[in-house]
Formats: sequence, C-alpha cells, structure tokens
Amino acid sequence: MAWMSRHFWNWKNWHWVSSAICLIGMLLFAVTGITLNHAGSIESSPQTVVSEASISPSLLKEIMQQHRFSPAFRKWYRDATGSVLPGRIEAQWDDFEVYVAMPRAGGDKWFTITLDTGEFYQEATNRGAIAYLNDLHKGRNTPSAWRWFLDIFSGACIVFSVTGLMLLKRYAKGRNKTWPLVIAGLVIPIAFLVFPSHAKANELRVSLPRMAVAEYHAPYVAVWLANERGERVVDIAVWYDTAMADDEGEKWLKDLRLWWRRSGRSAELPIDGISGATRRPGTSDINLDGRFNDVPAGDYFIWVEAARELGGRETLKLPLTLPVKQPISERAQGKHELSSIHIIMEPAK
Repeated sequence: MAWMSRHFWNWKNWHWVSSAICLIGMLLFAVTGITLNHAGSIESSPQTVVSEASISPSLLKEIMQQHRFSPAFRKWYRDATGSVLPGRIEAQWDDFEVYVAMPRAGGDKWFTITLDTGEFYQEATNRGAIAYLNDLHKGRNTPSAWRWFLDIFSGACIVFSVTGLMLLKRYAKGRNKTWPLVIAGLVIPIAFLVFPSHAKANELRVSLPRMAVAEYHAPYVAVWLANERGERVVDIAVWYDTAMADDEGEKWLKDLRLWWRRSGRSAELPIDGISGATRRPGTSDINLDGRFNDVPAGDYFIWVEAARELGGRETLKLPLTLPVKQPISERAQGKHELSSIHIIMEPAK
C-alpha cells in the first residue's frame, strides 16, 4: 500500500500517463484547429446523392395515421436508399409533408415525404475528410460515444497541463525564463482577443443567424452606402445565387426591395467586385479599404438588407461620417434575418 500511495501521488507518473493518453489526440486537435481557423479558405467539392421514390398508398396511410415510422417503412427505406434509418429520429410534421433531418459529422442527410402524393425525396451530402475531422473537433453531429471520448480526452489534457505546472514549479529553479514564458502563453492569446480591431481595420462584419426551419435557403444580402436622404452612393456587396444557370438567381434580387429600388433595378449585373455568392450562417467580413476614397465628405449610413426565400426580410443601418477622423466601432442588432452588423474603421494614415 505504501508503494501504491507513493506512486499514486507522484506528479511525474500522472504527467507521463496523461501525456500518453492525450498526445496523439492533441496532435489531431491542433491540426484540425488550423483547418477550422481557415475553413473559408480551404476548397472542397461536396458530393450529393439524391434519392427519389414513391411510397405505396397503404404504407403512406399507415405513416399518416401513426405519425411515426413503422418497421414496414424502415424496411422500405432500407430497400429504396440502401441505408438504415436511425433508431431515434425527430420528424417535423405539417398538413402537407413530413421533414426529417439526419445531420452527421462531415455531411448532411435529410428527406421529405409529400403526404398527399407519397413522393419521397432525399439528399445525402458528403463534404469530405476535412469537414469530417472539423466536426469531430467540435463534437458536432457526432454519436454519444465520441462525446464521452471528448470529455475523457479533455480531462487527460487538464491533468497533463496541471501536472506540467507542478513539475515546472519543482524543477524550474534557476531557470529564470520559465515563468515569464508561462505567463506569455496566457497573455498573448488574451491580447489577440482584447485587441481584434488592430489586426484588421476597416471592415464590416455581417452575422447571419441559424434558422430552426424545415427548409432553409441562404438569404440574399445587399450592402450599400447611402446619404442622409436615403439615396444610394456606393454599392458595397450583393450576395445572391450567382452560380444558377442562365442568371436565374438575379430575378430573386427584387426581394431586396429597398436596395432594388435604390440601385439594383438600374445596375448591370453581376457588379464587378461587388456581387458574390450567398453566405452560410455565421459571420462574414467585408473589407472596406479604399471603398469610400471618392465619396465627398459628409454624413452617411451603411445599409444592410437581407431577404430569404420562404422567410422574411430585414434591414439594419449604421451611421458613418466621412472622412473617418477617429476610430469607429459601431454595432446594430437584428431580430430575425440578421443577427448583427458591426463596422470597424480607423483614420487613414
């Protein structure tokens, strides 16, 4: 027992055991931390598999009566798609269709059943190995066993770090640079968090919310500078479905009603340097460097308008005085289609 007690409280033992447990995991998490930090710069080609079929009237009637997926439907699903329906699924029912989302790490899967015709439609998307590893890093759409592993792994990392500090305290005597380096490891990340605007000035951050809806369409967004009378001065960004065939995405720009009246209907689309693809939920940065060099001095507003198919419409604005004579950091909060907008600008040097 004395031997066990002596080894149990030995910091070296705890340190090397915890390092052995979490060393490979820490390496993988460090790599996926880099890929997550540059997710927008890493190109990928998602692969989508579409399945379409028709459900027999008798099976459709059974589904509608029970409001759940019976063993008969699960067998039909396996035969029709070649995959197994998860044991526990959450379906969204309405008077016209049932929608089932089955998100997974590195991809997505969903299907709908039209209740009056029995039409079945499914899309399964695979976004690649990097997206899969990124989701494992975040624990997003992963099984409970993986979440248990993350908890155990995090505990091992805590033990590794704490015992490392204890060993430093014991063996760092005479090494004067040890504790300044430890403190630097704490201060440097905090400095990057506290002073983010110094790293990237003159930008507009547009944050789009995540919608808990059955059918989500990325919003069209327009950003422009207007004078005090509301007249458009400069277009800054227009996000829409630029990749649709025959410029089909342009016809929905009319849903951006305010921007369309002020600028869109007279613009030649796509606008060079302005038009871009729709953005996913999250924060997107728009570089404002040099955007207003030719704009006369005065008081203006930056307008942001978002409109979503099968959704709503929202506009936000921020005041802006040009030329910028002192650092600016202004924010406006949205309610439904826009989470927030945030402008950061500094005087020209």
